[in-house]
Amino acid sequence: MPSIFTPEDAFLSHRNNILQKKRIAPTAELQIICTEIDRRYNLYLTSIRDGEVLAGNLAPSVEAVGTYLDFAKAVEKEYPFFNWRSDYASSILPEYLYRILGISLKGVGITPLFSTRDSIVEVSLSGGAGGGWDVRRKNQDLCIGLRRERIARDEDDEVFVVPLIAIEVKTNIDINKLNGLDFSAERMKRTFPAARYFLVTETIDFSLSANYSSGSIDEIYALRKQMRSQARRVKKPLEYDVFEQLRADILIMMKKASESVGHVYERLEHGRLINVG
Repeated sequence: MPSIFTPEDAFLSHRNNILQKKRIAPTAELQIICTEIDRRYNLYLTSIRDGEVLAGNLAPSVEAVGTYLDFAKAVEKEYPFFNWRSDYASSILPEYLYRILGISLKGVGITPLFSTRDSIVEVSLSGGAGGGWDVRRKNQDLCIGLRRERIARDEDDEVFVVPLIAIEVKTNIDINKLNGLDFSAERMKRTFPAARYFLVTETIDFSLSANYSSGSIDEIYALRKQMRSQARRVKKPLEYDVFEQLRADILIMMKKASESVGHVYERLEHGRLINVG
């Protein structure tokens, strides 16, 4: 039975990575490795079932993607062709989130819009003599919105997804990376104040004693519930309940945002005309 959500090739970052490596693998040994990668990838995909995802049960697919991720990281360590700079293992979780969130949102009647590479994160009036707009783009692991907007520019119009939720996915986050991402979130919210910025990381490498709620990052999801120092000794599996919480949080926000775009008389039924956060 086909899925209710048909993923777009442009957002299947990991699948595209595999296909590219199969095309350019320079030796017979690496071609064999690519074939095995493809087999394991497709095996993991069979764990993503609409019924379970819509019910909020991500345990089977999280276990499967965790097994595949561990395999991918082992391949990266053994074969320089798959080193971390090639975005092989690092593209697995962003694509997984794209798939489960696409299913989840379609399941509640929301048609999401996605962007990843070259997402527009800041727009400002140009200070130059020619006027116009300055547009800042940034590669996002995943950006979700409900509508597109157009900006008229001299060279060409810019059509972009208005971000409601931006998600960055990392293997580990230390305090320097955290500060840098907080600055990125702050800049995005200057133009899109209703947007939410989520950081998703396998492990963390910063003190938990500080209060991070005052920054521009709206939530940090630690997928292994583990410090990096602990994971170096014994790495815990990906925790499915963290993924389920992330999914639930995004569903709530997207539902509220989709209701707010209706006519004011429709919003009056709820007694709240502005606040959708």
